[in-house]
Amino acid sequence: MLKMAESMNYEVYKEYEAVLLKIKALKKIVRIGDFYGDVEKVIISPEERCCVMAGCGIIIYFLHEPFIPYEYGKVCEQWKEWYRSENIWIRNVVMEKESVIEIEMENGEKTKIQIGLDLKRN
Repeated sequence: MLKMAESMNYEVYKEYEAVLLKIKALKKIVRIGDFYGDVEKVIISPEERCCVMAGCGIIIYFLHEPFIPYEYGKVCEQWKEWYRSENIWIRNVVMEKESVIEIEMENGEKTKIQIGLDLKRN
């Protein structure tokens, strides 16, 4: 496993195409993403409300109970996905605000995504 990001309460690792979240206080590991061709960049938001993962598309995993394990193709309130079915490679991602990310796609196009952090923090 290769550590991709760390914050006060979490560590994020990649292992082949899987992305794993270690919840330090619970000593628990949960799959929070799965990428064709591996994840390229991971950001834990400053207030630890979400984890942004970029590679072939974007996955935002919300850091709150019940920490449901990620499943490809499943719609769930624990995560949101963009550009996953189109096989669009994300070259870079920057968290501009707690709820806005800017992504740069492989073709150089940049766009901003409102990630919706209006969920209550547990």
